[in-house]
Amino acid sequence: MNPVRSSAVLALAFLALIFVPSPARADVMLTPFVGGNLFGSASAPLADFVGDHSRTTFGGSVTLTSHGIFGVEGDFGYTPKFFGTDFDVAGVPVTLARNNVVTAMANVTVGVPLQSQRGPYGGGRRGVRPYAVAGFGLIRQQVDVVGLLGYAANDLGYDLGGGVDIFLSRNVGIRGDFRYFRTLSGNTISDLLDLQPGAFNFSRLSVGLTLRY
Repeated sequence: MNPVRSSAVLALAFLALIFVPSPARADVMLTPFVGGNLFGSASAPLADFVGDHSRTTFGGSVTLTSHGIFGVEGDFGYTPKFFGTDFDVAGVPVTLARNNVVTAMANVTVGVPLQSQRGPYGGGRRGVRPYAVAGFGLIRQQVDVVGLLGYAANDLGYDLGGGVDIFLSRNVGIRGDFRYFRTLSGNTISDLLDLQPGAFNFSRLSVGLTLRY
């Protein structure tokens, strides 16, 4: 199946789960985040060539959980300068006119809402929820090199990881999250430039503000 079509099916399935009548004690969590990419393709030789080593990524997630334990999640991430901005080829400066990496994943999540004498999440006030997450979706890479070439790859990929939600109140918390992303094919920018053959992969470390409803 076409990777883009597969991602669309996953996204529609997630939306269907979001808009069906929710059971009692279901929580909806909205989490905008900011973070950085590291390891894997983010540390490929290409990354060593570029002058801008920024790997800042932005995004957000929507999570629907039952009793804070099992849930589904839609996660979107965008890195506007994944491959940097400028690098040298045989001493000649080359500018990347535009380059980015986008991830759009449909995940399942399992959490452990820690309890206190006041009940789950600290009796509706404070609490901690460590969780694990995994799923599939779209991983898109794009690079336009001024005067040379343009390249884009839309691949089906997967992510897995975990983190912790620390709730400062019933509705507001802070999230720390670590995830690993990998495409299911070897169709990558680094492979194209013969710098790091293999599946495109990287890890994302982020922090976000969680709003729970």
